[in-house]
Amino acid sequence: MKLSKQHYTDELEIDVLEVAPSIKYKNTYIGPDEIIAIEGSGTFERVSLKEKIEAMTEQKIDLKKFTRTVHRESTRRGHASLSTSAVIFSEVRNCSRLLTMLLVSPPYGSYLQESQRRSIIKRDSLLIPAELKNKKLESQFIKSLDNSLNVYYWLIDKGIKLEDARYVIPLACSSSLFSSASLESFIYLISKVNKKIGIVPIELNHYVNKLLEFLQAFIPELLNARLDFCNSNNYYPMVDPLRETDYLISRVINGSPKLGAEIIKIESIGRAEEIVSAADISKLNAYNNFFRVVTCEVLSLAAYHQAIRHRTVHTMVEPIPEAVERAKKNRDKYIVVPPSIKIREELSIRFLDAVDELMTLHDILIGENEHEAALYATPQSVAITTIRSYNLFNLVYPMGFIATRTCSKAQWEERSIAYKIWQDIEKQAAWLSQLLGEKCKHLGYCPEREWCPIILKYREYTDDLHQKYFKGFMEKK
Repeated sequence: MKLSKQHYTDELEIDVLEVAPSIKYKNTYIGPDEIIAIEGSGTFERVSLKEKIEAMTEQKIDLKKFTRTVHRESTRRGHASLSTSAVIFSEVRNCSRLLTMLLVSPPYGSYLQESQRRSIIKRDSLLIPAELKNKKLESQFIKSLDNSLNVYYWLIDKGIKLEDARYVIPLACSSSLFSSASLESFIYLISKVNKKIGIVPIELNHYVNKLLEFLQAFIPELLNARLDFCNSNNYYPMVDPLRETDYLISRVINGSPKLGAEIIKIESIGRAEEIVSAADISKLNAYNNFFRVVTCEVLSLAAYHQAIRHRTVHTMVEPIPEAVERAKKNRDKYIVVPPSIKIREELSIRFLDAVDELMTLHDILIGENEHEAALYATPQSVAITTIRSYNLFNLVYPMGFIATRTCSKAQWEERSIAYKIWQDIEKQAAWLSQLLGEKCKHLGYCPEREWCPIILKYREYTDDLHQKYFKGFMEKK
């Protein structure tokens, strides 16, 4: 079977649904450019926005000129408070997993993404890199995509879950993403394109140019003032796997990484074991960022894509080309084969054959100097190395990393990493391990539709009790 239709990475669609804040004042639309300038000017105190607008109208102040001046003055001083006040709600469709890995990296945004764990990948979901102009190379790319998708469907037919079968699919698979983020969260992405920082695929270029078209319509004064701020590092640094190879993480960990998780160090200011107590939430809150567990984690690109969306965990990641280079040298160690596939020889052989074909395609593209296109051929089973920093929130709070990722509903790879961190903490900081636990330990009930035996470690629990909690929560007003 062949791909039903060819789609290219520069065919992504982006809609900016809204830029906030905005109001209607006396039948006149006052947009975010003007509102943020008025609120940020500091000219008026202790009065409402509408009262400020009324006063400016009475004084016959030119609102457009005023807005431009405020934004220029603020950004000239290096302030980011105005550009963090404009909130952009956007939707991106038909973009690759490679691109969304970057789009969800800004730490001060919120992202809702199409899940490959729950929705099946279709044939028209696979994308051809827009960089490929050579028809022979394009044909090879399509052939390898088609093969990986055939193996994906075959694995599903053999009873493999969607979340495990997807490991054989490359980063060329399309996705959709809804995001809510401030203008400031997009400055690095815009700078990456404009200043050619690291690797800039045509797809990213297309995304940024489309985004700028929308923003010029919504917030031209704030956008232009912010982009004209000319300091060389005029953005908040974000996690970027599309860097040129730099071996930074290899130097930081001083050696070869191991698949899974390993604690590098536990750091605190003061004697944390004498300060932290689960019984005193105020101390946990106050001390949150003065304690951290730093780890080295080696996980598949499939799992990394989920990990990076846990935005409260500070992360450093190696460039994808570096991860691919390592995987080619040691496939057994740095290609992640889901256990459900690995335990069955027939499945494992065909899975690895499909991965090898994608890696061969990657080599061919690199040999033809098609470096950006090669990124899209990268299988999601390739292991990538990260360094991550966990504060107390992510260690002991019910919405933190350990509690959410040790839940039986969590993705298996992330779950094994969370439990490994927990086990290592038990060895190095026993006092802290007593505060750790799955989400149900902290909540006192299972928040899932169907409960599992984990909660029985902490309390008696039955179907009737679970239904009581679930029904009570759903009916609560």
